[in-house]
Amino acid sequence: MLALPEQFLTLQTSRLILRKLAIADAEDIFAYASDPQLTTYTLWEAHRSIDDTYGYLNNNVFELYRSGLGMEWGITVKESGKLIGTCGLYTKPTHRRAEIGYALSRDYWGKGFMTEAVKAAISFGFHVMQLQRVQGYCAIENVGSARVLEKSGMQFEGVLRNYVFKNERSWDVRMYAVTNSLGLELNANVNQLE
Repeated sequence: MLALPEQFLTLQTSRLILRKLAIADAEDIFAYASDPQLTTYTLWEAHRSIDDTYGYLNNNVFELYRSGLGMEWGITVKESGKLIGTCGLYTKPTHRRAEIGYALSRDYWGKGFMTEAVKAAISFGFHVMQLQRVQGYCAIENVGSARVLEKSGMQFEGVLRNYVFKNERSWDVRMYAVTNSLGLELNANVNQLE
């Protein structure tokens, strides 16, 4: 059985705070989630209005919190407090594994922020949730996301053909994973905050 904490835990890295999302975050989320370039390789479409963002928070994020089947953190920059993206673990409790998913404002690409957040989430998954495996995948063409997964300590496991279907076409994806035996070696320098 997965050990999800009773109350949501905030994580801290050297430059970031990963915290619970709130309805007040809708405008910051909409600012990046409405960017069609950001959603080129996501399973969701760019938000067309703030109502799409409210729907995402109410029907996806808050439902995930209620179900106990995973965690989704808002990624904020310590220095400014600005919300710049999300990072989440979505669990398969029977198998003690989770899939990682993330999105980051294009203004912050290429600065190592997402790798930092993903490492913190993986560490949380192994140490708090007691997962045995964390996996993630990305479209073959999504070089940036593949780099994040690799820099986060995940190993490439292979190509899954026709794994996702979006915009009237099938996508081949690169699958990455890290297991608990390897994950315990990751030192993301994560602190849990009160």
